[in-house]
Amino acid sequence: MNKNLYVLIGIMLAFGVISAIITYIRADKMSPMADITAKGLTAVRQGNIIFFGAFIPLLFGPISYFIYRSSLTRSPDTAQTTFLLLAIGVAIVLTVLAAVVFKMRGFVEFLILHIIYTVGLGWLMPRLFV
Repeated sequence: MNKNLYVLIGIMLAFGVISAIITYIRADKMSPMADITAKGLTAVRQGNIIFFGAFIPLLFGPISYFIYRSSLTRSPDTAQTTFLLLAIGVAIVLTVLAAVVFKMRGFVEFLILHIIYTVGLGWLMPRLFV
């Protein structure tokens, strides 16, 4: 297997664990009150662990890998900068969408998660690739 894939898998595992811990601890602040009252806090925490700890890293990790690889083949000189700017733009859009959808509930937690993913996948991943 390629060294870059090992780097990507390591980053995805690290962010999955970090995201799962953050969303487990802060589930009462991030989740809608209707979900908490209907399902209970324990079920909401389990759902957050599955969604933010497994699904999101498995979704954004490979997508970012292929987008970076594509931008690297098109313009190798500016690929890291372009990819970082793209990651920042996506993080801003997702943060605004989270604020609108969740009506500012858990804004700080979503902002922290988006910053972590932007730093990890937008800045760290391209630097660790060979």
